[in-house]
Parts: sequence; C-alpha cells; structure tokens
Amino acid sequence: MAVYTDLFKYRELFLNLFRREVRVKYRGSTLGLAWTLINPIMLMLAYWLIFSVIVRAVTVGHYPLFLLTGLLVWVFFQSAIQMSCSSLLGQASLVKQVRLPRQLLPVSVVATNLVTMLVMLAIVLPLNLLVIPETRTTFWAALPLFVPLTALVTGFAIVLASSTVLFRDIEHLIATVLLPWFILTPIFYPFNAMPGISDHPRLADVLYYGNPVAPIVTAIRDPLFFGVWPHLGDVVYAFGVALAALAVASFVFRRVDDQLAAQL
Repeated sequence: MAVYTDLFKYRELFLNLFRREVRVKYRGSTLGLAWTLINPIMLMLAYWLIFSVIVRAVTVGHYPLFLLTGLLVWVFFQSAIQMSCSSLLGQASLVKQVRLPRQLLPVSVVATNLVTMLVMLAIVLPLNLLVIPETRTTFWAALPLFVPLTALVTGFAIVLASSTVLFRDIEHLIATVLLPWFILTPIFYPFNAMPGISDHPRLADVLYYGNPVAPIVTAIRDPLFFGVWPHLGDVVYAFGVALAALAVASFVFRRVDDQLAAQL
C-alpha cells in the first residue's frame, strides 16, 4: 500500500498541492466557499418543487432536508471524481519534469472537495438537529461513515486520473455516466419507496448493491435525517466497498505509474 503511505511520507508536498487546489478552485470568486452551498441548494429547490409540490411523487416529511442530506454525499462524490479525471492531465508539465508520487495529485483533489463537503455538513447537521429532534441521539453514527465514503472516492479518483492519461475518452465517459448514475442513486427519493420496487426484488438488489454510492447514502441518511440507526448490512457494505476501491486503485496505479509521464 505504498500508494497511500506516500501521503504521510510526502505530507508537506501533499499539503502544498492541497492548498494550491483550493486556491485554484476559488480563484477570482467573490463568494468563495459559499458556492459549496449554492449548488446543492439550487438542486434542492428544483427537486422539492418538482417531486414534492408539482408531481407530489415523494411524501417524505421535511423533504428539503431529506434532499440536502443526500446531496451532501452526491455533490462530494460527483465533484471529486469529475475533477480528478483531469488532475494528472492538467499538471502534465509538473508530472514530466518533477519526480513526485503522482497519486498525490488526484488525492489532493479529493481533499479539496472534502473541505467543501464538511462546510456543507456544518450547515446541514445543525438544521437537522433543530428541525428533527429524533436525530439528536443518532446523528453521531453517521460521522464515521464519511470515512469509507472518502476512501471510496479516493479509490475512484486514482483509477480515473490514471486511466484518463492512457485513454482520453474516460473523462467524457464519466460525464455521460454521472447523470443516470445520479438518477439511480436514492438522493431525491427513498429507495424502498420507488413504485414497483417491491415487485422486483432481484432488480432492487442489483440497483442498490450494484451502486456503491446507494448504501452509503442510505447509511448516512438514516441517523442524520430519519433518526434511526444505520442498517448493519449497509455499514458493512460501505467499509467493504471502500477497501475494495482502495485495493483496486493501488493495483491499477502500480501497473500504470511508469507509463504516465510518457503518455502525457
């Protein structure tokens, strides 16, 4: 696992890359970190208007908070993997001229988006605690689950950053896949409340457990919004898929690391 121990070995370099990513992301922006909230709030308002007011397909109480709790996870996941695709390509001159652990570049992108997610969490969590009293005894159970979420995103980021250098279509493929992926992830609806889902149990299992983000969203939302403990199966799945993502990323990166500078 030298791919990850380099984060500690070269921590000063990693921190410099992280600070640079933060500055680049908000350079010239008047609102700065406020954009972290503007995007999910606009999405929340749109989905609330469509699914709760106009169509009335979802009858979850405190629906705006339900949406924000799911978007908290998805916006981090989507932004981090989209930005990571070009993290090596965008630093081609640095990668070719300086010998450094190249995996630090996509991981610094994940760290940058992790900060924005934590800012959003700092807003959503007090709102949930204030509006939904049941969450006051369970919210803490959601916090450790951000660890496997971050690990999962890190694994994706390293694989996609490396793959994009070798196959430039990966970046476009990810942009195409993310929209249906978002729709199939229970962000703006409870998974069990999907019409007809109980009539197709095998399809339900494929849609749920075949999507590594879905059980994590549910496991975080249960204590953070519904005020219930996360299901053990979802928690085990979250940590299992996170470890698998890190292992696959380590394997892929070690196989292609020597080719990256030549391909850039």
